[in-house]
Amino acid sequence: MKENKNISGFKTPENYFDDFEKRLFNRISEEKFPKSAGHKVPDGYFENLEDRVLKTVINSEKPTKIIPLFPKKYFGYAAAIAACLLIGFTLFNTKTDNSSLDSLQLAAIDTYIEDGNLNLDLYDLTSYIDDEDITDLNFENQQFSETTLENYLLENVDEEILINEQ
Repeated sequence: MKENKNISGFKTPENYFDDFEKRLFNRISEEKFPKSAGHKVPDGYFENLEDRVLKTVINSEKPTKIIPLFPKKYFGYAAAIAACLLIGFTLFNTKTDNSSLDSLQLAAIDTYIEDGNLNLDLYDLTSYIDDEDITDLNFENQQFSETTLENYLLENVDEEILINEQ
C-alpha cells in the first residue's frame, strides 16, 4: 500500500517530450489556415459612419419627464405650517419677560461676579461711572458697620498700601 502511494497511474511514452516541438510545428504547417480573416467591410463604410450614428442618436432622443425631488406644493405647505407655529408661539406664550436688570436678584449678580464671569478691572469700572453717579450716592444709609469695614480692610488690603495712602 505504501509503495503505490505516489504513483499516479498515467504514463507517457519514452522520448515523448524530446521531439514534441518538431511534431507540433509540423502539424501546424500541415493544416491549411485561410489567408483572409473571413470578414469584409463594405466600401465607404467608415466615411459616413459618423453621420449615420448622429442621425440615429438625434432621432432616438425622446423628451423625458422630469420629476422634481421636492415638489413646489410641499414648500408652500411647509411655509404655512412654519407661519402658524410662529404665530401660535407668539400669541400663546404668556410667560412674563424677566430679562430686565431690575428683576435680577442681587445675589445672582454677586455670584456671577464672584465666579469670575465678569472680566472687568477697576479702571474699566470707573470709566462707566460719572461724577453725577457719585454725587447721587447716599452715604447716610450705611449698610455696613464701621467695625465690619475695618475688619474687611485689615484682612484684604496690604499694609504697605495703607501706609502709602496716609
